[in-house]
Amino acid sequence: FLVGILGVVQDTEAVLVLIQLYKNLVISSGRLQVELTLKGIKLNNFNLISLLVVTPSNIYILKSLKDLRNKLLKHTCFDYVASNQSLSFLKCKWRLANLGVAQIRTYSDFSGVNLKGSKFSQEVSSNFLQWFAGFTDAEGCFIIYPRLNKDGLTISRFSFMFKFALHKDDEKVLRYICAKLSVGGVRLYKNECIFSVTDKKGILLLIWIFDKYNLNTSKYLDYLDFKEAFFHYINRENNLDDNAAIAKVKTQILELKSNMNTSRVNFDRPENSKIVITKFWLLGFIEGDGSFFIRRDNLTPTFSVENAGVQLPVLLKIKEYLENSLDFDKYSLYKIINSSIILITTVKARSVNGKSSCFLTINNINVLYKYLIPFFSDAEFLTKKGKDFQDFKIICKAIYDGAHRNEDIKYLILKLSNTMNNFRLSTYKEVVQYLNPEEMTKLITAAPATIERLIDGRVRDKVTKKLLPRQVSCVYEIFKEDGEVALAVSLSEAASIVGLYPDTLSKYLDIEVLNSEDAFVELKNSKIRRVGVFYKTRVE
Repeated sequence: FLVGILGVVQDTEAVLVLIQLYKNLVISSGRLQVELTLKGIKLNNFNLISLLVVTPSNIYILKSLKDLRNKLLKHTCFDYVASNQSLSFLKCKWRLANLGVAQIRTYSDFSGVNLKGSKFSQEVSSNFLQWFAGFTDAEGCFIIYPRLNKDGLTISRFSFMFKFALHKDDEKVLRYICAKLSVGGVRLYKNECIFSVTDKKGILLLIWIFDKYNLNTSKYLDYLDFKEAFFHYINRENNLDDNAAIAKVKTQILELKSNMNTSRVNFDRPENSKIVITKFWLLGFIEGDGSFFIRRDNLTPTFSVENAGVQLPVLLKIKEYLENSLDFDKYSLYKIINSSIILITTVKARSVNGKSSCFLTINNINVLYKYLIPFFSDAEFLTKKGKDFQDFKIICKAIYDGAHRNEDIKYLILKLSNTMNNFRLSTYKEVVQYLNPEEMTKLITAAPATIERLIDGRVRDKVTKKLLPRQVSCVYEIFKEDGEVALAVSLSEAASIVGLYPDTLSKYLDIEVLNSEDAFVELKNSKIRRVGVFYKTRVE
């Protein structure tokens, strides 16, 4: 069991005696079974308080700091370790100061959040909580509401809310979140579905989650301000008779509120805070701010993530994460890093009061079909974005195989694309023509590939053997006479290195290649070859 003890510094040794008296309380499998409720019991100079364990990460929280104002306090925390009954110090750092309780910013307020035996502790996985953090970065909002007195002028209290507001078609995911976390509520309002958490216990649980599973966008800064204001507010209970202290708390909360959300002007993260991208955080973020769609003018499948311009550092980290996580070979990775295949762009604000935007875009069919889609195929989408992803997979396969060169298949691809994204919404006003089962089967089982990919990255028509230059996917490897090896992304760059015109170099390289060694051509004391990229064996 755990016992938290507050007392004057010099009396710490006496506490050990008291701890021994409680060593044999109900314990099972080394985990806390009872919550000590010793508030108000005193031994000499000690005021004993309860300490609550919040599983699964062994976070220990003080329940009461009553009557300890203006004392130099020491917090000692002990951990009971299974059956050997040994005691070990937990390294819990608390701010020590000659301060009133309301000023001790240790945030001793997880009382009431007892996760032991709850549905949360039994069923919520780390993957889901990472997803939840990513989805919050995209769709979540932290809000502080001042509540006025009857005079309509003065503030009587504050309420705190965390919420998602989505299209009503995503009611299912919000009810799933509500049930999974066992907090908050879901309501429908016109065409919106809103999940909100306003109670103390629920907000404390969210704080536990976001302290462990970090937010990456500027929403993290809103969360920090929200958390600080929340603890200022609930700790005011120690000073309800002190009007000056209450007024100070109101001022602090209003100041924090005034710099949150759309009013934020400072977007600098704390030095000890890092942007950390994980697979399931990214999945949650994509479900909020990502999009899978088809450019209908040229039948180009496109994956895109859009956000406000201030989130550019996050998109750069996502790009870096994809480069490191999609299992590219060295030639493919060189192509990725030195080209715009994973493209990040920014768009300036269109009006004086508008805001800039930034985009991460991938429209290379090889990367989409061979790398990105398989990467997320084993993960579960929770929103309706999962339906877009499944349709996107079907379209990408057809285009990768060249089936779209058949007019019937091209028609079906366009028809399917016109049922995705906003076309899918129940509130869409126009008539949507969905593929019937026969059409869907025809698209999924389209005729065998009409194109073939050569080992050096060129692509040609399977029947006519005519090359399709726009679909070439390669880098150029050059072995110089002095032993130096150079890589070039484009034909023009490679031609510059070997001292030839691009058209001339292309003629030398346009030979039948049966294996990678045969691809080498000797020119001007150098050997050069095309190396095909993005040839990873696809695994669903």
